[in-house]
Amino acid sequence: MFRFRLAVVIVVSFCFVLFLGIALYWGSNQVARYFQRSQTAYEAFDHYERLSQEAYRHFKQRMDRLITASPTAEAGMESSKRRLYEAMQNLRNTAVAENQTEDWQDKPAELERVAHFTAFLDASEYRFDEVERLRQQGKNEMAVQALSKFSEEEIDGKFQPLIDTAINAERKKAGKAKRELEDLVAQSRWIAILASLTAAIFSLMSGALLLRGVRKPIEALMKGTNEIASGNLDYRISLDTRDEFSYLASHFNQMAQELELQQNKLREGRAVLENRVAERTFELHNLNEELKRMDNERREFLADISHELRTPITVIRGEAEVTLRGQDREAEEYKDALHRIVELSMQLGKYVNDLLFLARAETANLQFEWDNLDLTELVTAAAENFQVMAEENSNSVSLNAPTEPVWVRGDKQRLRQVLFILGDNACRYSNPGGHIAVALRVDGEMARFSLTDQGIGIPEQDLEHIFDRHFRSRNALASRDDGKGLGLPMAKSILKAHGGSIEVISIENSGSTFAVTLPLISIEQDDDQINEK
Repeated sequence: MFRFRLAVVIVVSFCFVLFLGIALYWGSNQVARYFQRSQTAYEAFDHYERLSQEAYRHFKQRMDRLITASPTAEAGMESSKRRLYEAMQNLRNTAVAENQTEDWQDKPAELERVAHFTAFLDASEYRFDEVERLRQQGKNEMAVQALSKFSEEEIDGKFQPLIDTAINAERKKAGKAKRELEDLVAQSRWIAILASLTAAIFSLMSGALLLRGVRKPIEALMKGTNEIASGNLDYRISLDTRDEFSYLASHFNQMAQELELQQNKLREGRAVLENRVAERTFELHNLNEELKRMDNERREFLADISHELRTPITVIRGEAEVTLRGQDREAEEYKDALHRIVELSMQLGKYVNDLLFLARAETANLQFEWDNLDLTELVTAAAENFQVMAEENSNSVSLNAPTEPVWVRGDKQRLRQVLFILGDNACRYSNPGGHIAVALRVDGEMARFSLTDQGIGIPEQDLEHIFDRHFRSRNALASRDDGKGLGLPMAKSILKAHGGSIEVISIENSGSTFAVTLPLISIEQDDDQINEK
C-alpha cells in the first residue's frame, strides 16, 4: 500500500516535470516560429525597399537615356537593369520560401503582389522600348508625351502605391509577429507559474500524507527495537495496516521469536556446559584419586623393593654369620658359603643396576660410550650365548646374518645388554624343545635385528603395556614368578637413546617376534669426519 502511494506520487511528479518540459519545448518552438516570421517580414521589407530603390534608379536612367541619348547612360542603364532584376529575383525567392514554411492567411496576396511587380516591370520595359522606338523614328514630341504619361500613370499611379502597400503589409506582418511573440512569452510565463505552484502544492500535500502514513509505523518499529534491545524478547509489534510496514513488523516479530528461542537454547547450552564442567570436575577428581592410587602403588613398590633388597642382604649377612660362628669347618664349606654370597650379591647388584638405569633414563642422565660397532659381530657373539642359555630347556638357536660388517654407532655394552634382555626372555619363556630364530639384515639405511621364539606368547590385550615399567603379562606371571618387569622398558630406553626402535608381534601360545631397528652409518665417511676434527 505504501509503495503504491509512493509510486503514485512519483508518477504524478514525473508528469508535472514532463508537462513543464513539453510546455517549455512548445514555447521555445513557438518563440522560434514567431521570431522567424518577424525576421522574414523584415527581410521582405528590406527586399521591397531595395526593389523600390533599384526600380526608380533604373527608371531614371532609362529616362535620362531617352532624353540625352548618351553612351554613358546606356552603360549605367544595363547595370541598373541587372540590379533591378536581381532585387526582383530575391523578392520572388523570399516570397516563395515564406509561403512554403509559414501559415499566414495572406499568402495569395503576397504572391499576387510579387506577380504584379513582375508584370509591372515587364510592362515598363515594353513601354520604355515603345518610347525608344518613337524617339528613333524622330517623333520626339510623341516620345516625350508617352514617357511623361508612363511616369505619371504607371510609376506614380501604380508602382508607388504597390510598393507602399507591400511595405505596409510587411510592417503589419512584423508587428503581428511581435505581438504574438509577446503574448506567447506572457502565456508561457503564466503556464510555468501555474505548473510550478501546482507541483509545489502537490508535493507538500503528498509529502504530508506520506509522512502521516509513515510516522506511526516507524514509531511502533522504534519502540519495538528499544524493547528488544532492553531484553524484552516477549514484546511484539502490533500494526493494523496492510502495507510494507506491517510486513516488516511481522518479520520483526519473527526475529524476536527466533532470538527468544536462541536465548532459550543458550540457557540450555549453559546448563549442558555446567553439566560437562561438573563431569570434567568429577573426572579430575577421579584422576586425582588415580594419582593417589599410583602414589600408594609407588610407596608399595618402594616397600617391595626394600623387601627385595632386604632379603638378599639378610641372606648374605646370615651366610656370613653362620660361616663365622663355625669353628671347625672344612675349606669346601667356606667355598660353598662364599659362592652363595657371591650369587646373592650379583643378584642384588643386577637389581640395583636395573633400577638405577631406569631412573637415569627418566632424567636423561644415561651415560654412554659411543663408538663404531660391527652389529654382525655383536649379534653373532650374542647368538652363541643364547645357545648356552637355551640348552637348559633343550631349545635350539639359529642365526641368519650377513657375512660382511654392518656398522652402527652406539655403546657396545648397552646394545649387548639389549640383546641379552631379548635372548633371556626368549629362553625363559620358550616351551621345552622349541626353536629360537635370530636374524640380522640391512633394509635401506637401517639395520634390522629380529628374535623369534616359540614360547608362551603375549596376550593381545597386554601387548600395548609390555614396555611399561614393572608390567608383566598374565601368562608370564603364571609361568614364572621371578622377574620384575624391568628388562623390556630398559631395552626400549637404550634403543631410543641410539635413535632406534623396538616392536613386537606376538600370538598367545604361539610365540613372539621382537624386531629392533638401528640407523646405519658409513664407516669411511665417519672416519673422514674424525680425521678432519
